[in-house]
Amino acid sequence: KQWYQRRVREGLAGVKAKLFDAQKALYKLITIDCILVGHSLESDLHALQMIHRNVVDTSLVFYGGGYKRGLATLSAECLGRIIQSADAGHDSTEDAVAALDLMKHKLKTTDNVKI
Repeated sequence: KQWYQRRVREGLAGVKAKLFDAQKALYKLITIDCILVGHSLESDLHALQMIHRNVVDTSLVFYGGGYKRGLATLSAECLGRIIQSADAGHDSTEDAVAALDLMKHKLKTTDNVKI
């Protein structure tokens, strides 16, 4: 926990933006009709204090066995792709692409998908 807190402090050093600034920037990109695709988006939306009506959350789409499966695990199992490697850590672009590719995979491999 201390390691994580230190990394967050170091990563935010010098950042002057406030929550409102982040929300304002996102509202310029996201319209009411946009579909947000990601993994465990409820955490991100909660932190941003935002609500959006069109959300596809791969942690729920691939929910199974009474728990949410991690993005790295799903990526490896469904896509044959290793992400979030120990050396590189999390890359937000890599995570976003993996979530989108997981949904494409789900749509291709599921019969009678209703959208």
